[in-house]
Amino acid sequence: MNKTIWLTGVGLACLPTLLCAKQNTPPNILFILCDDMGYGDLACYGQPYIHTPNIDRMAQEGMRFTQAYAGSPVSAPSRATLMTGQHTGHTHVRGNKEYWRGVPMVKYGNNEEYSVVGQEPYDPQHKILPEIMKDKGYRTGVFGKWAGGYEGSVSTPDKRGVDEFYGYICQFQAHLYYPNFLNRYSRAMGDTAVVREVMEQNIQHPMFGKDYFKRKQYSARIIHDKALEWIDRQDKEHPFVGFLTYTLPHAELARADALNILFVNIC
Repeated sequence: MNKTIWLTGVGLACLPTLLCAKQNTPPNILFILCDDMGYGDLACYGQPYIHTPNIDRMAQEGMRFTQAYAGSPVSAPSRATLMTGQHTGHTHVRGNKEYWRGVPMVKYGNNEEYSVVGQEPYDPQHKILPEIMKDKGYRTGVFGKWAGGYEGSVSTPDKRGVDEFYGYICQFQAHLYYPNFLNRYSRAMGDTAVVREVMEQNIQHPMFGKDYFKRKQYSARIIHDKALEWIDRQDKEHPFVGFLTYTLPHAELARADALNILFVNIC
């Protein structure tokens, strides 16, 4: 792609980097939000153990902030301040309230799940970033954690200016890195609403207990690959904005087996 690309990292660092410019050409934008990342978690802020060379390069070529504040100490309302640009007192979302109590259960293999999951919806009267960018002619994708409305609510990705979504509607479920299902909304695949995509290999094993670790469909990798596939499908005629709201490094602190060897000597 020859168009302008901005990479915006949120989680203390890595702010807009202009890689290539054309006058009067709308830039392509990647907005990266790493869940629960702290000030000292990146090498560009002095952390010596985990290598983050690409993020460090973004920080070197762009800007680093050494004093910044989140909108809230917990996930859903903090994300609401980012999406709406409003103070927590005005965003309608005030906490990580779950919407699964009192709903029927469904089964995936021998594992039970709530038939509806998610958090308090964003107020439909409050315009959010994907809607703003959509109005400006952008194609929009969100990959990772949504936490802006429970399944079937007035504020799911399909109703909020998002062309493609893949990840977790529910921020609580996002604490499981080997889940029973992930959520998807893809106009390209003919989806008319958010659906559940079952992790067929994972549901062969229990959701709890030692056999949970026999599950092999690692959500962080799956979500990242879906994001890259979406980016690769974009054309030169339409600008795009991708919101990469990744679950790493938040608990459950699980990692792919192939990465274990990299940190074997770190307590």
